[in-house]
Amino acid sequence: MREVYVGRQPIVDRELTVLGYELLFRHGPHALRAAADDDRATGRIIVNTFAELGLQRLVGSRLGFINVTRPFLVGTLPLPFAPADVVLEILETVVIDDDLLDGVRRLRAGGYRLALDDFRADDAERVRRLLPLVDYVKVDVLDQSPSAIARSVEYCRKCSGARPPALIAERVESLPVMRDCVNLGFSYFQGYLLGRPATVSSPTLSPATVTCMELLNRLAKPDITYDELEEIVRMDVGLSYRVLRAVNSAAAGLVRPISSVREALVLLGHRQLRAWVLLMVLADASDIVEEQLSVAMTRARMCELLTAYLPGANPDAAFLTGLLSSLDFLLGVPMTEVVARLPLDDTIARALVDGEGPLGEIVRIAKAYEVADLETLALCPVDLADLAPAYLNALAWSMATVGEAVTA
Repeated sequence: MREVYVGRQPIVDRELTVLGYELLFRHGPHALRAAADDDRATGRIIVNTFAELGLQRLVGSRLGFINVTRPFLVGTLPLPFAPADVVLEILETVVIDDDLLDGVRRLRAGGYRLALDDFRADDAERVRRLLPLVDYVKVDVLDQSPSAIARSVEYCRKCSGARPPALIAERVESLPVMRDCVNLGFSYFQGYLLGRPATVSSPTLSPATVTCMELLNRLAKPDITYDELEEIVRMDVGLSYRVLRAVNSAAAGLVRPISSVREALVLLGHRQLRAWVLLMVLADASDIVEEQLSVAMTRARMCELLTAYLPGANPDAAFLTGLLSSLDFLLGVPMTEVVARLPLDDTIARALVDGEGPLGEIVRIAKAYEVADLETLALCPVDLADLAPAYLNALAWSMATVGEAVTA
């Protein structure tokens, strides 16, 4: 089972109260830095933060500072999350030209807060036009003399206009430097003295890249229907899981119980769905285990088919419940944690955790048939003669679905 990782380092004020955390891409549990500050790293930190771990888990009620590259700032690549609780850090490697400035103005108009990263006085002229547009300036104070730091502070104040940005001293590694920065008027501080980056991880299911590409292709058609989108998303357990997580993230701006994949797609809408899928492809986080996914898809399809024999259960809800019922073994986490991550209808949540209701009974029957639990099947309200064709139908469908996704 693949894990996703996000590093986070606190940013504190003069009283050592946490303002927020800088969120950093990590490729493993012991990585000390990102492999590269590129578009792919930005895409992966966004996907891992919002569609995997969840912003709330990483920062709580604080701000999340996220490094973004030029394509995200000028609008070539999407930022599929709401501006609340997020600060976009403009990397020092970004070329500042008219297109970049126009993009920053659009982001500000949309409610995003921005920070200029790694500023030093010798870089002053390059960022002069950007300073009035940012909310924070992070001044790199490592190995800088007090006079050099003072020049950076003076330049920021002189060129920021009527609304000077808050100053963050970053790479603070000693008490004397911290005292100098306090005396120079810095409001916030970040560095090893105040806290090293800690890595947070979570198990994940990655969607197949081929499924994401097919979905992007369909989303490019103006007459695409939600029925067509649902057909594609249902083919991939990882993609279904990500879609449900995205609905519950700041991307959707909604926290609402849902009872089917289709409802999740409607809540996201075409534009947000396209943005998320594009970032998933960019992140290139595919790690398919065919046998495990085949079991999950077979169960989901069988649950859907069993609604023909059990009144009171909706086929779409049964498919989703069956699909999610396998996530505890796919992700290696308790079902209670799976349910807590997703904005599920209470009927589905109770079916998954406690086996309650018609949906809980359907999942119980499907699981019993998988392992030939004859004791449970003997009490099953569905005729055993009907279970075999339902299972074979589901197995054939899942083998075709998963096999096509894995081998394409």
